[in-house]
Amino acid sequence: MFRKIYQLSPFLHQHTRKICKGPQNVTTLELSNGLRVATERIESPLACVNLFARVGSRNENYDTNGISHFIEHMAFKGFTSMSSEDVACQLNHLEAKVTSVTTREYQVFSAVCPTKSAGDIVALLTKIVTDLQLSDEEMDCERNIILDEMRNLDMNPRNVMFDYLQETAFQGTPLANRVVGPSRNVKKFNRDCALYFIKNHYKPTRLLFAAAGDISLDTIVDAASRHIGSSDCVTKAEFSPCRFTSSHVRYRDDSMPFAHISLALEAPGYKSLDYLPLLVAKNYMGSWHKSQGGSHRHASDAVRAVATGNLCELLESFYIAHSDVGLWGVYFVVPNMNIENAIYNIQNMWMHLCSTITKNEVERAVNITKLELARRIDGVVNSAFDIGIQMMFKNERTPLTNMYQDLSRIDPKAIKTVAEASIYDKPLVTAAVGPTEELPDYNRLQAGQYWLRL
Repeated sequence: MFRKIYQLSPFLHQHTRKICKGPQNVTTLELSNGLRVATERIESPLACVNLFARVGSRNENYDTNGISHFIEHMAFKGFTSMSSEDVACQLNHLEAKVTSVTTREYQVFSAVCPTKSAGDIVALLTKIVTDLQLSDEEMDCERNIILDEMRNLDMNPRNVMFDYLQETAFQGTPLANRVVGPSRNVKKFNRDCALYFIKNHYKPTRLLFAAAGDISLDTIVDAASRHIGSSDCVTKAEFSPCRFTSSHVRYRDDSMPFAHISLALEAPGYKSLDYLPLLVAKNYMGSWHKSQGGSHRHASDAVRAVATGNLCELLESFYIAHSDVGLWGVYFVVPNMNIENAIYNIQNMWMHLCSTITKNEVERAVNITKLELARRIDGVVNSAFDIGIQMMFKNERTPLTNMYQDLSRIDPKAIKTVAEASIYDKPLVTAAVGPTEELPDYNRLQAGQYWLRL
């Protein structure tokens, strides 16, 4: 059942603290300085190596908001020991494809390469947090790219609406910070600012290597130990607690053809025991786009209502789970005159979820959730990312079989219990962009969060 763990070299024994193994051929190890490594053995000619850093806009303040995203853009633009041209040549020589992403709570630098190149890729990724050059020329170039990216994001009503949703839900806390930051900060970031942020936040205890493919633990740990292993261990830093605020924000623009609206509620985070039941509840609500066929036969009552009534262009349930808190709700795109009817049908389905959901509906939602979880570990790229997320938030990798067992135990009573705790008569947060004249006021929206029952 378990893949044999390879014998560690004497060098590695000097720099490691503990090693453990688990199902799905996953092996984890923690260096003495707090740096963690997790690998999964998968028979594949390619390997995916991810460097996770628990750093994001939640670590930033008013003056530094956006610096994590700026550092992401500078990741492969040259090191003090290697120019940007040399980096490009080495990546070409290693036949590797690199990507990076920054969120509110973590950052990922990822590389997909042949198995034989995994060790060299680890060495290259470590240079991002230990050896960035940050030349003025490259920073000015990336600054213009980021400003152009911000303009494009501001032209996308979906992105604007979700930024507003996050900002109003967690207003006054670091979790409200926008990932790209404001343009005033991007224009003033310099080398000293970036180096200071890297020195204070990219600590070994906040770093994690997650890899999947036909690679051994030795390969990853050996390369990581030689480049980061000598750093001093520091106490793990946790995010400051974030306060949920029931609120409402709208940006009215009558020139737009449709309104982009979200209704959301405070939900438990990724580490919570209620994560899976709420994921099932999200999949019960379902998602739909007007271009889909057979809408009148859709399994979700909410989807059938908005589709057959031609109320919406798009309806999408979401569950944004941060480490310790989240947002659960529905995003929909709707013509101005249909807003009230669409909201009525959505909240009606929420109340059905809380009070009268049936066994067959739960079983269907559970099966959809199982498929969603299976897709998260399909292939080396998805599997490596899933390992990193679970290790960052839970410090363990829960096997898919265990999650399937937990899902199989979810019944209507369990869904009603978690819905009663997180949905029924709970304070809303709403965000809207577009022609929002017909959007009801907050008190009317909140009144739809309960049924008068005898």
